[in-house]
Amino acid sequence: MQPDDFAAYHDEDLVRALTLERANYQAPYLASVAAELARRNVDPQAFIDQVEVRYHADAPATCTIAQALAKASEELPLWHLLAFIHYFGDTLVVQRELRSYLVNVYRGEEYAFSFFVAEGQSLQDLLRRFLTLADWDHLAGTTYQLDSWHPLLRTRSPRYMQKIATALADEGLPFTVQTPVLSHDPRGQLTLLVPDNDPAASAVLHKVEDHLSSLRDQATAAFAANDRDRELAIYAELATCGLNNPAIYYNLGSALAEAGRYAEAATAFVEAASLSLTALDVQVPFQSRRGPGGLGGTFGMVGTLISSLKPDEKTPTDDQREVPDYIEDIELQLAQLLKRLPQNLNILHALAASAAIRHDVPRAREHYRQIIEINPADETAKHYLAEQAGE
Repeated sequence: MQPDDFAAYHDEDLVRALTLERANYQAPYLASVAAELARRNVDPQAFIDQVEVRYHADAPATCTIAQALAKASEELPLWHLLAFIHYFGDTLVVQRELRSYLVNVYRGEEYAFSFFVAEGQSLQDLLRRFLTLADWDHLAGTTYQLDSWHPLLRTRSPRYMQKIATALADEGLPFTVQTPVLSHDPRGQLTLLVPDNDPAASAVLHKVEDHLSSLRDQATAAFAANDRDRELAIYAELATCGLNNPAIYYNLGSALAEAGRYAEAATAFVEAASLSLTALDVQVPFQSRRGPGGLGGTFGMVGTLISSLKPDEKTPTDDQREVPDYIEDIELQLAQLLKRLPQNLNILHALAASAAIRHDVPRAREHYRQIIEINPADETAKHYLAEQAGE
């Protein structure tokens, strides 16, 4: 591109040369480009003031740079993504981490590298320079190639993932948590990535796991010693970790029921049922405190139920799905609690969803009709009953 040839170039070519590719040219030439743009009455900054922002898995939205920066100033939920695409197509994908932001850099469609930004104002400065096509690479600090990182942990539980992430952050170790939007995990799990060959990160995970194993042993010992208060306290602590093990919530529910805390017991058993029914393809070690074999649990089961209903597919009543014995134990516990709490919609939803997933249509209908009697506007109950009626 020579000054004499400017007439052959579009405005976009000249703006690109003056901004994104300015490092490739000498100052006199850039001055000539600027003069040509001025002659054409083209303001380079106004020309590039059309960018795209994409939140998490949403479609990109076109906006001005000021609007994009305003969006960046809003609170981003933990592990969610906000992608910023400048006029010429490069992208910064920003992810909210536990105590920082992770920035993933894409040159066109190709991943380049990643780095961490400590706080919001630094992120604003970085994005402003990126979107206005000013130099910004010097703000990146230590860079990483996430393609070489490996999974330390996969789990469906945000609470357990946050517990491990906090332990890693306390040790000052680099890590990132990918949601299925990035990892494309077919089971919808969160994935914690750490640099390859990082024994320190593995040691942190093992320390947390050892502590949780010790708590389980202490709970067993408390039960054997008939120390119900101690047992209840330990299972309550384990439940706060968000482990995807239904036995923890089953045992917590049993202890709460013995203490006469029936509504709390129901919440624990609902969680146990949810974890069991939504992960029937996963072998979960289930060691109940005795006998054979919050509220988020209800939504887990409802999601499984709704996804299994197809308009052209009838659910067989004579071919019920086999489930492990411990799921039947959970159902029995919930049925007993329902006698004490007959208006508890969470118990009814758990029993109804369990019956539907097991293809026990008469029982599912019974429970969903009970739900409708209490709450005629319940969408899940109406949906199931309508499907079964062939509407």
